[in-house]
This record gives sequence, structure tokens and C-alpha cells, in this order.
Amino acid sequence: MVHVVFSTSEKGSLRVALSGPGGAAAVAVIGGAGGPLGRLAAKREAARQRQRAAGAPPMEGSPADVVCLPLALSVGDISEAEPGEKRKAELAGLWAMDSAENAEVAEKMLAEARGALETLRQRAACGEVVRVWQSPGADAACGIRSLAAWLRPLGFDKLRVERVRLPEFEARPDGTAVRYDGWGEVEPWHWAALADPTPLPAPALNALAQEWALLAAQNAPLRAVVNGRLVGVPEDFYDCFVLEVLRAQPQEFREAEAIGRLLCALRPGVSDGFAARRIEAMVQRGLLEEVEGPRPGRPVYDRVLREKQREPEA
Repeated sequence: MVHVVFSTSEKGSLRVALSGPGGAAAVAVIGGAGGPLGRLAAKREAARQRQRAAGAPPMEGSPADVVCLPLALSVGDISEAEPGEKRKAELAGLWAMDSAENAEVAEKMLAEARGALETLRQRAACGEVVRVWQSPGADAACGIRSLAAWLRPLGFDKLRVERVRLPEFEARPDGTAVRYDGWGEVEPWHWAALADPTPLPAPALNALAQEWALLAAQNAPLRAVVNGRLVGVPEDFYDCFVLEVLRAQPQEFREAEAIGRLLCALRPGVSDGFAARRIEAMVQRGLLEEVEGPRPGRPVYDRVLREKQREPEA
């Protein structure tokens, strides 16, 4: 079986989930606070994770079976038949480092994604099951549609593809309800419990591929899930929400903190890179101005901004 995800956080969590109970428990120790109390808390959490992992149903596959296509296809030009130079440029524009570093990271991400796609095709052609883990949100919606288009030459009637949608809510035994915005937020030991795969027969795969062809022909600057449908929208589609969040900030605010609040408000709509891009567009339009640059060694969005003027109410 080949497991397909569309973000690096999902890749990391799923790889740990497929590594067995020991790997799932090890996550709790990473990032523990320093000092004796922090280490003690990490040990206790690791013990709880081991208990949960021991009771989790087994998952088929190993970490090597995870294929990640983190191409952020909800943003930018999608006119290429397969991810190439245009996609690399879009990926570079979603990072908040200097241009040289952006290009290097984008080059690496694209190369890894193209290699993963080729591996996926080879294994799918050999009859292996392709399990797609779909999060809510536009990137994953684009991901599964583009994937169907890229697999079309193999013949849909020869493929074994299934999809696992992330539940909107999960009821826990203690009476609480948990909401996840993406598979990357799911604890590694919990993936199997939430897995409810649905086969995607040839007609369904064909419909997904056709939808992607229409979106690619339209080639809007942005794609969003609106009323349950994936549609092309203008690049400023989210700007009214961005302004609403920014106007709730103090007169002067650190951009990174505003981005965090924006991601909560639009969950699971946009990435931090896209949010930073829209804030920069507002700086260029004169709505915001920089008060203080980023601290040494910090990304661009560490800067302090303030509102310069307000657009007139419609």
C-alpha cells in the first residue's frame, strides 16, 4: 500500500504512526521543556502515549510507504501538465526567507515531490493500493484532483485507489469533541482509529481528473472551497477576513502574531505563507506600514506593522 498526503506535517505524523507503538510514543518526548520538571512531564506524557499506542489498531505499511506531495496547488498558476518551473516559483513565493534561500527550498521541495510522484505511479501500476489521506481545505482538495489527473495515463480501471477523509469532529470517551483542521494535527497513535477508507472507482477518479482539468484551464490565481465546492477565486478573496483580523490588533502589532490569529480565523483555509503574502500586498497598497524590521535571524514576518489608513466602508 502507498499512503499519499499533501503536507510535510502530515507526512511526519503518518510516518511515525506507521513506525509502530514505540515511534508513536516517542513524539511526546520531543520538544519537552528544559529542566527536571520539563523532563518529568515529558516522561509522563510519553507513558500516556505508549498506553494509547498499545491499544491502537495496527496500520498497514511502513514509513517508507508514505508519499508526500506538498505542492500548495490552491495558490498560483496550475497551467502546467505536471509540476515544473511555474510551481517552483509559486512555492518560493510562499516562504518568508531571502530570495536565494526561497529558491533553494522550492527547488528541493519540487524535486522531492516529482520523485515521490514517479514512485507512486510505478507502485500504482503494479497494482498496489493507493490510499489518499484528505484533509479539509483547498490544498488537499486540489491535491486529490491533480493526483487523479496525473494517474489517468495508467488507466483508472486498472487502479486501486481509496480515500480517507478527516472527520469534522471526533467524540472522545470523556464526553469531549475534538476538531482537527488537518491530518497533520492528528496524534500518530490515533490515525488508525480515524481511518475509514472509501474506494474511489474509475468513474469517481475520472470526475476528479475532469474537475482538475477545468480548474487548470481557468487557472485562477487562487482556489478555495466555497459551499463545499472547489472553485477558482481572485487572489484577494480572503482580504476582507485579513482586514477584520488586523483591525482587531493593537495599532502596532507583530506580523507573526497577526498571522497566527488569521490562521485560526480562517481554519483550515490558508497557509501561513499565503497569509504573509496578503499582508505584504496590503503594505504595498499603503494600508499598512512597517514600524520595525525583523529581529536578527528571524523571518520577514517577525517585523512590527501598523495600520496606515482604512479603506472606506462599502
